[in-house]
Amino acid sequence: MAFDQQQQFPPQRGQFPPGDPPSAAHSSVPVSPKMQDALTQVDMLPGEQIVYGIQADGFFLGSNPVLKTVGAIQKFFTTLTGGHIRVFLVVTNQRLMVIRSIQFMCGCQRMKSVTTMALAGVKEAGSSKDTQLCCINTRTVSVRSLTEHWNLVVTMSDPEMKNFVANLSAVLVAHSTRAGV
Repeated sequence: MAFDQQQQFPPQRGQFPPGDPPSAAHSSVPVSPKMQDALTQVDMLPGEQIVYGIQADGFFLGSNPVLKTVGAIQKFFTTLTGGHIRVFLVVTNQRLMVIRSIQFMCGCQRMKSVTTMALAGVKEAGSSKDTQLCCINTRTVSVRSLTEHWNLVVTMSDPEMKNFVANLSAVLVAHSTRAGV
């Protein structure tokens, strides 16, 4: 290749192609500011678009009311000290990503991680609703790949949860027929 030819390089981590921010350039769905911040840790692939994304509860300990209370107390003290635990499940037209951001004591301890799975590696997805004491509901979304199983507690209504699973299923089916699986 001659030096006078312009070569296109993929964007570096946290950078996006010139122009629009990641939520507008790579998403066909609304993205919350917290999710948009988490997406700065991800290099989007060429032609990749976000199909759906949800935020999960990082403080979940169990569906038992006592465990939910302990989780709420932990969340209160973590927030009080300037921390957070955020977990996002993002589905794109090419892969599935689990993005985690943990911060304690106003940033003295931070951890950010991104786990990506090719859609061909995702074998099943589902949702469940657990009710304790007739009124305490816990809604979960589960995703199983060849190597991992994610069970995430979400705060969404039943129709929203059904919509998420339907969208994820549609993406998986479309990808499996395209890949010849």
